[in-house]
Amino acid sequence: MLASTTTTQGITQSSAFWNFDNNALESFNSYDGVTSGSPSYTTSLLGHGAAISLTSSSAQYVSVSSKQVLFNSTSFTIEAWIYPISLTTSDHGIFGQCQNTITNMCLHFVSRNLLLYCGFFGNDVSGVTTLIMNQWSHVACVYDITTQTQEVWLNGVLDGTRTSSPYQSSSGMLTIGMTYMPIPNNYYFNGYLDQARYESRAKSATELLYVATLFVHYSFDGGSLLDQGPNGINATSSGSPAAVIGRLNEALQFSSGAYVYVNYPSFYFLGVANYSFTIALWVAPTGSYSNATILFVNATIGWCVNFLTMTSSGNIIANLWNGGPVATRGPILPLNTWNHIGFTYSLTNSVRLYINGTIYSTSGPIFYVASGSFTTVCLAGNKIVHKYVNV
Repeated sequence: MLASTTTTQGITQSSAFWNFDNNALESFNSYDGVTSGSPSYTTSLLGHGAAISLTSSSAQYVSVSSKQVLFNSTSFTIEAWIYPISLTTSDHGIFGQCQNTITNMCLHFVSRNLLLYCGFFGNDVSGVTTLIMNQWSHVACVYDITTQTQEVWLNGVLDGTRTSSPYQSSSGMLTIGMTYMPIPNNYYFNGYLDQARYESRAKSATELLYVATLFVHYSFDGGSLLDQGPNGINATSSGSPAAVIGRLNEALQFSSGAYVYVNYPSFYFLGVANYSFTIALWVAPTGSYSNATILFVNATIGWCVNFLTMTSSGNIIANLWNGGPVATRGPILPLNTWNHIGFTYSLTNSVRLYINGTIYSTSGPIFYVASGSFTTVCLAGNKIVHKYVNV
């Protein structure tokens, strides 16, 4: 438990990032954290690396005092992935920096009444959406000094906003997983934190939606299997797919026996029941039609679904699992012609299959019975039964 704040010389900086891969070190500018209360580590949101596990009853948190992180009289964004466990209606700190408990001198980003709450002490904004326990969510607090706007964001969606004068304090150590106020009022987080980040600017709505919702993006330009999205979940190939001219820049062409996969379970949200998702890709069948898998999703517990398949007649099928298979049939895809495929699911709209941006077919209302664990994916093949498609 902190007994006092720490005042150090302010140093200009633009960003800081703590990935919590079994330590509290910072990746960019040496804003290294120090843990208190002996926290442990668990599997990261990304399926590789780690996230920090904090227990509020053990007063576990991270403090950053090696350099002063400056929030005063400037725009900023603080964000993290959180996995709350058994939070109460009390405050549970995500980020904090407190010089004094007077207006505009004490920064706190917390869960309060199970809602996101961010402010400068008596100058605060609250969200309106109840946090879900035992599930990863992306959270952000943004202050824009140009518009004097204070915002909280949940999973890439604006959850609360108000006009606000700027934060004024230029001292006090940064805390992660705890907000500090004079003893005994320290408020600790209970659960996991991952991918915590600070930037000295107000991120846009597009940027926050990108980080919160784009999980992977493979362009395949130049045959690259690197993830172009925010998470660095790179893929691996088998059978040597070839780089060819694509619909946008370059693409991969798969001959029989070739496929691309992620070789560790890293797709957390595909394992969450009824969690909304979108899968989008360009597809051009070549050669001749055959029964084949375009996208296969698998969990190590024995759960697997061929999410996108093609029939021997050339029809594309979107598949999901609700305790039994649910198939949504699409059109025959012409050979040697690029078509954009969109497969979306939400509890409200169920399965929707889009062809070139237009809804082609939908399922009836269904519950998505997911694996309950991290999944992996395989493109252009099924790693279990080895069926392939040229795309």
